[in-house]
Amino acid sequence: MKNKQLSSLGGLARNRSGQTIVVTAVLLPALLAVTGLVVDGGLVYQVKRRMQTAADAGAIGAAQEMWRGGSGTVVVSAARSDAALNGFVHDSNATVEVNRPPLAGPRSTDGRFVEVIVRRSVPTTFLRVINRNSTEVAARAVAGLINSADGCVMSLDPSERGALTVQGTSALWADCAVYVNSNDSRAINVNGGGCIYAGDVAVRGGWVSNGSANCINPPPSPEMPRALDPLAYLIPPLVTGLAVGVNTKITEGAVTLNPGRYVGGIEISGGTVTFSPGTYILDGGGLKITGNAVVVGNGVTFYNTNTGPIGLWGDFDIAGTVQADLRAPDSGPYEGMLFWNDSNAPNREPGSVIAGTSDSRLEGALYFPTTHVTWAGTSSTANWNMIIAATVTITGNAVVSSDYNNSTILPPTRKAMLIE
Repeated sequence: MKNKQLSSLGGLARNRSGQTIVVTAVLLPALLAVTGLVVDGGLVYQVKRRMQTAADAGAIGAAQEMWRGGSGTVVVSAARSDAALNGFVHDSNATVEVNRPPLAGPRSTDGRFVEVIVRRSVPTTFLRVINRNSTEVAARAVAGLINSADGCVMSLDPSERGALTVQGTSALWADCAVYVNSNDSRAINVNGGGCIYAGDVAVRGGWVSNGSANCINPPPSPEMPRALDPLAYLIPPLVTGLAVGVNTKITEGAVTLNPGRYVGGIEISGGTVTFSPGTYILDGGGLKITGNAVVVGNGVTFYNTNTGPIGLWGDFDIAGTVQADLRAPDSGPYEGMLFWNDSNAPNREPGSVIAGTSDSRLEGALYFPTTHVTWAGTSSTANWNMIIAATVTITGNAVVSSDYNNSTILPPTRKAMLIE
């Protein structure tokens, strides 16, 4: 009897052992799948992290080229180059897709932003038991040009003596940063008792001050790296179509002008002139406002160029007796741009001279990338101004403001930033 019981127990053990083998065999693929998910998932996660770094770097690199005004091919090349520096080489071990503007997301129609997508097929190890030999991994990043205004006075010329000059007893009051790119030992020239009072003063070269010891306040920070032109990304307006005006001259009366192409520029010596919102292309003549003229314009951009003979270039000339109230657009591709000189304009004396009465308001950016500008404005009524020119001369007690928070107009200067 006892032997029979032992025999039964042995059979039961063998049956249970057989059941364990069967259960294990049934569950093994699932166990391997779970193991595969853990092991291969960890591998995919590591690749995904490195891929996201590459996508971020590619997007920032592309946005920086956009900031420099680079073409579409240059932007794509920059994105793929920076992604490659992080281990993901286009058409080699990954696909690096560059879209400007992004194909999806809240900035899908905005050409100031670029999307970089990095894709790679990652081989698996344990998941092969369930016929999953690889898995597709992707990372996406979006970067673009965001409104930013670190400085409101900038001299771009790399070597000019007196690239920023304050004449006589004049003073520049700028509640922002002042940047001077010139590497000359006298890049900043403050003479005759003149002064500069700013939030910060940075210069690549040196400076000379013949006024009191503290008349550049704060003292300049020397040997600063050359600042890039923050408006180089702008695409100039097309100069096409019939002229709205030819050699337009206004001496009296109340006149309303409409945006468009003005061959020979615009000259105003009297009367009251209202500029309707839009872009005014000054084709070979510039903008000259003198006498007791009153000019008003809200949402206007003046672009000075020349499609005719070489000698017909004009400048911006606003006399100190003029009462001007001109404001840049608060939206659109030329948001914040008020006066804009073609980068092909020749740098000749005296350049552009901009002044006005004490109650004049010029709100927006004044951009002269290759030419000289003299700023003699005495008004502090504008929320903000910005002067970016090859060289700058200050006369009178000139004020440059940077109160962007109280303006509906954002500055046109941009910096490259990662957004998504």
